[in-house]
This record gives sequence, C-alpha cells and structure tokens, in this order.
Amino acid sequence: MQTQKRQSPLFCKHNSDMIDMAKISQRWIVLITVILIMLWNTSVWFMAEQYYLARANDLIEQETITSQQRASDLADSVRRNLNYLDGIPEIFTNLAHIKRAVSRFGADIAPSALPLEARIKQWIADPVLKDIDQYLAIVGERLNVDLIYVVNAAGDAIAASNWNDAGNTVGTNFAERDFFKQNKIGKRGMQFAVGKTTHIPGLFFSSPVIVDGKFMGAVVAKFNVPNLSFLINQLNAFVTDGNGVIIRAQHEEMEMHALPDAAISKLTEEERFARYRRKSFPMLKIDHWGDNEFPTLMRIENGIIPHILVTKALPEYGITVHVANELPTIPSWKTDRYWFASLLGAIGSLLILVAGGAVLYFLAITRSKTLLWKKANFDTLTNLPNRDLFRDRLAQEIKKSDRTSEPLALLLIDIDLFKQVNDTLGHDFGDRLLQEVARRIMDSVRKSDTVARLGGDEFAVVLPQISDAHDAEKIAQKVILKVAEPFHLGGTVTYVTASVGITLYPNDTTNIDNVMKNADQAMYAAKDTGRNRFSHFTISLQEAALERLHLTNDLRGALAANQFRVYFQPIVELPTGRVQKAEALLRWQHPVRGMVGPLEFITLAEETRFIIDIGKWVRKESAVWCKHWNDVRPDGFQISVNQSPIEFMDEREGDSLKSLLAPLHEHGLSGKNLVIEITEGLLLKEDPRITKKLMALRDAGIEVAIDDFGTGYSSLSYLKHFNIDYLKIDQSFIRNMESGSNGMVLCEAIIVMAHKLGLKVIAEGVETEQQRELLTRAGCDYAQGYLFSRPLPPEEIDEWLKGRS
Repeated sequence: MQTQKRQSPLFCKHNSDMIDMAKISQRWIVLITVILIMLWNTSVWFMAEQYYLARANDLIEQETITSQQRASDLADSVRRNLNYLDGIPEIFTNLAHIKRAVSRFGADIAPSALPLEARIKQWIADPVLKDIDQYLAIVGERLNVDLIYVVNAAGDAIAASNWNDAGNTVGTNFAERDFFKQNKIGKRGMQFAVGKTTHIPGLFFSSPVIVDGKFMGAVVAKFNVPNLSFLINQLNAFVTDGNGVIIRAQHEEMEMHALPDAAISKLTEEERFARYRRKSFPMLKIDHWGDNEFPTLMRIENGIIPHILVTKALPEYGITVHVANELPTIPSWKTDRYWFASLLGAIGSLLILVAGGAVLYFLAITRSKTLLWKKANFDTLTNLPNRDLFRDRLAQEIKKSDRTSEPLALLLIDIDLFKQVNDTLGHDFGDRLLQEVARRIMDSVRKSDTVARLGGDEFAVVLPQISDAHDAEKIAQKVILKVAEPFHLGGTVTYVTASVGITLYPNDTTNIDNVMKNADQAMYAAKDTGRNRFSHFTISLQEAALERLHLTNDLRGALAANQFRVYFQPIVELPTGRVQKAEALLRWQHPVRGMVGPLEFITLAEETRFIIDIGKWVRKESAVWCKHWNDVRPDGFQISVNQSPIEFMDEREGDSLKSLLAPLHEHGLSGKNLVIEITEGLLLKEDPRITKKLMALRDAGIEVAIDDFGTGYSSLSYLKHFNIDYLKIDQSFIRNMESGSNGMVLCEAIIVMAHKLGLKVIAEGVETEQQRELLTRAGCDYAQGYLFSRPLPPEEIDEWLKGRS
C-alpha cells in the first residue's frame, strides 16, 4: 500500500490551528503594541533626558568656567587692593615723629586709666599728637585709606585720621585685637573686625613700631569692607573671613551670616563680640539643588534657581571670595523636557496604537473570513470537513487520480444503532461519542487520507493512491475494529459498531455523484448483512438499489390506486378448536409485479413513513370484516393488527387512541374486538410515551400482543413492567419442534413463564399435527399456521369459518 503524503493533507486540526494561530497572533499584536508603546515612551524619555542633561551639562561647564574666571578676577581685584593696604602701615612706622610720639608713652605702659572722653580730650589737645592726627588725615585721604591710627604699647589709639569726627578712634583700646597681638611680637598683623567706634566692618592691617629694639606701638590702616572691590556688586559674589562669616556680599542681607559648619561656631561669645560686635550669626543655608544628575549645582536659602558656587581663597589675607552664578534656564529646560517627552510620547503612542489597531483589524477580518470559511466547510462538532468540503476534496482527488492513473477508494461509514444510544443516554453523550468516533477514524487512516462527517452518524474517508481493493479493505477493517472498542465517556461504558461501504474509482464508476451513491449502497448492504462489517459496491447492489427505488416510487401511489389487500389468517384456540381470532396481514397487488409480500415492501414503507397511512387503511378494512364476523359468530370475534414502531411512536396523528377506536366505533365495535401486535424491541426503549400508550390501550379494552417473541434482544423484565396480554412464539421455535428437542423445551418454558405472568400464548407457524399435539400438551393457548389455514382474502376466510361452524 502506498502511504506517501499529499502536498496539502486535509485535517480538521489544520483549520483549528489556523483559528488558534489567529488568536495567538492577536495576543502577540496586542503584546507587541504595548511593548512598542513602552519602548517608544522609554526611548523618548531617555532621549529627552539625555538631551536635557547634555544641554544642562554644557551650560554648567560653560558657566563653571565663567564663574571660575569671575572668581579669579574678583580675587585678583581684592588682592590688589589688599596688597596696596598691606604696605601702608609700614610706611608710617619709620617716621621719626611717629616714633617720638609712641616713645613718650614707653614700652611697658599700661592702658590709660582715664575715662574715654578724658583720654580723647587730652590726646587731641596734645600739640604733638594733634599734628600727627592732621598728618594722618591728609595722608589717609590721599592714599585712599578709610582709617589710619597709631596705638601705643598698651594698645590705646593716641592719634587717628578721623580725630575730628564725632565717633573718632582716639582713646579706644585695641589690645585684644589679633593684629595688635601679632604686632607685640614684632610681626605685621591683619584682621577682619567691626570698628569699635565706627561700627563699620573692615580689614585692619598693622605694623609694629620698634624703637631701640623695643615694641613701642603700632600703625594701623583700616580698609572698610564695602570698598573691597566694585566687582562684588556686579558678580553676585560674597566674601568670607577666616571664621566663615560673610563680611561683604552683593546682597547686604547676607552680610554677617555664617556659612554652614563655619569656624565662628567654635569661638566664645566674648570672642565673637570683640571681633564682630555681636554674639550670634544666622546661618546661610547652602545645600545641593536636589537633582543628583548635577551634583555641582547648589541651592541658596531654599531658592528654586540653581547656582554654581565657585570659591577662591586668599590665604595670605585669611579671606575667601565666593561667586554664585544663577542658572535659571535649567529649571525651565527641565519643565520643557517633561512636556516635550509627554507630547512626543503621546503622539508616538497614538501612531503605534493606530498601526496596532490596523493590524488587529486586518487580523480580525482575516480571522472572520477564516471562521466563516471554517463554519461553511467544517463540522462544528468534530471539526472534520463537512459534506461540501468533502465533495470538493473528493473532486480534487478524482482529478489527481485521472492524472496519475492511480485508483482511489471511498469509504462510507455509518454507526450502527446510534439512534438507540442517543435516545437512551442523551444527545450530549451522543455528541461526545461522535467526537470520539471521529478521533478513532482519524487514527485509523493514513495522513494522506481525508476524513469527513457527512451528517448525523455518517462519516466518509477518501483513500487516494491505493494499489487495489485490498488496501481499502485493510483500512476499513481497522476502522471497524477501532470503533468496536468500548467507549469510556463520563463514567459510562458503551459499545457501538460501524458498517462500512467501499467503492473504487474508476473501477466502479467515473462520475463523482455515482461514487457517493455506490458507497452508500455498499454501506447499506453491510447493514443488511448484519452490521459491524464492510461491503464492496457491486453491480448487483446497484441493481437492487434501483429496484428499491422503483418499488418506493410505486409504493407512493399504491394506496390511492387501491392496490393493497388485507388477508386474514385464523387463530385457533388449541384446547377447543374454536376460532374467535384472526390476524390481519397486508398484501400488495402490484399491477406489474403481481402479488408482493410484506417482506419486500414493509421496510420501505417504514423508511418513507407511508406505513402510517397504510396502517390506518388496514385497521379500517379489518374493522369492516371484524364487524361481519362478530355478527355471525355467537362468541364474538377479535382481529389482531400489526403496528409498526413507526406507527406506535408517531406523534403526527394527535390522539393515537382515537385513531385506533374510530374505525371500531364506526361499526359498533369496542376495543375488545382489537388486538395490537408490537415487537419486543419497542419495549426495550426507555421512553415514558410507550408506557403511557400501553396504559391507554388497556383502559380502552384493546389487548396487546408481543409478536415474534424470543427473536429480539430479550430482557424478560419488561414483561413485568408493561400491560401485555399475549405472547406470540415465533415460528422459528415451532418449525423443528419435536418431543424432547431444544425447541420444545424453549416453547414449554415460554408457555409456563407466560402463564405465571397471566399472559396467554399464541404459537405461529404451526404446520403439522405433531406440532399442534406437542403445543397442546405444553398448555399453549392458541396457534396459527398452514396446518389450519394460509392467509386468505376475507371472502375465503368467511367460507372457511362457515365450514368450521
């Protein structure tokens, strides 16, 4: 057998995978869209951040360089001024009249004990000292020095350039000042302090006056801080002394503030007051701006504008120059960065969403088309191709077979007695069973084969590229064996079988429609020969199908054409030989075929449901003759009429009991004149409608007989559950009945069982005196058969009855 795969094998899974892939694609598109939006916004924010940082760092770098240059310029300006002042006191220390003036007080003199006013008055009035006062005033003005004064060895100012001012320096003692302490040991001194009399902060430069190797005093030149440099006001700068106190600032409110962790905090209050004329100093708050990306930016006094703070120390003078450069553009850039990134991120996200939505829309359209195509071409229960798609695939395989000259086979598979499973266990169970059957069929065929569900419990398989019929038989047998295995579904175990019809192309036909019909005929042949097997299509099957079709067509008009006849077969009471019953039997007087027996057309009538109308006609005809015989027979008469399960379960008639009683009442008969014969297979169905109808028959006086008893699926328990009056032993038990035979034993058992249950027994097919004798000894109640009479037309039965009177 060839097993090569087709280029595009058709599986139900393939199409479900298409749908699943579409769903997966949708999820991936959504996920990718979300990821792209996240990446886009992350990228935009990252780029905006990098651009902002780059611009800000460039600006900071440029402004830092500028600030450093400004700090250097300011420091140089201050240094030049201070260098100039630093040398001025030394000029005066070598002047003779200065030396004579301080020498008058001596080297070991103590501070004057006179009150300050007295000292001022005395020393200003002294002609020598007054000359020095005037000299210092003139020289100081010309040298652009704010204050020059001379102190003696005790630290008392004995002459000053501001002698003529109200708050002059004459008489003030400076012994506690650092610069004076340096002078006493022969060194030049320099110190920032607040003037004791002027209360103006300034830098004090001093040089000792040494006479004959002894310290006699010092000359002090003061430079007021506001005059340190004009650049301070222009550069947003401030100057601190060695203790970290701001002595000069562009903004005057900052002056006399201390820097964080300044040395001023280590001085005592007395030391602070002596130097600064105050005991406490508010702290200038300087901290990082708050953005870790720019560690060099500082915030001053909780301001929102960042500063670059550059310092330049002048260690020789104990002061430090600070330049604070404002960068107001950085906060605005930071705000612009936020809005720019938000706007660009929103625009990009919108575009990505539009693109993602377009892709999703395209996928949705594609998926919808796929779903519509799947719904139109696949069975929703099993996901197998449906009849339309199967026919298309069959046509393709036929064309391929024509091209390659390789035959193909078609298997038509029908699940035997599936309706019983569906009715008994429910449609949900039936659906699961069909799904499992589909799976087993798929597992039984090759990957190159196409499996489809044509509808209901009918499946089809296309077997391309087979060598001969034997290849198809092996696969068909494999399917049959697979389906016959037990089904374990939801805790229930059930069994079904499969009937398979096989036809070959082009061996059996060259037409696609005929291929399907041939497989169908072969499948029904498998069912007719016992089910759970396969059958090949043959010409005889086709001829039988045509014969069946013609017979069905003729059957449609037979009733209207009055072609049916009712024959009757007497039923004899064995103990007495009386005849009070007869069974109505249907015959078809075909205009061409002649007399057609019921075995040839009853099945067709049931399949086409013509049996319902035929049954009504039989009951009407039977009622006519039952009335006749009831009138002429002193003990009355009863007619048995067979009722097909189709008739018994039919719901189109409305009230079926009325349908049965109407012909009887029309002729003055009652339900006691009618026996309805049904098959035991009908009673095996767990249908409450059956019980209801049987009870209605009993209430109407109509008796019920079980026909062909013993040939069905007998579970004898139903005899206890239903209202049954007669058991009719099938003629297969009677035919070979002899004394002591199995048939005799079975008949005796049936008779005894029936009598125990209150039932009467009718034996069918009695043909010999021996059979009648044996049945009579066994206690059988009634018998019918050729021994007594063949089925005869009613007129002949009438004569027969007269002959037995």
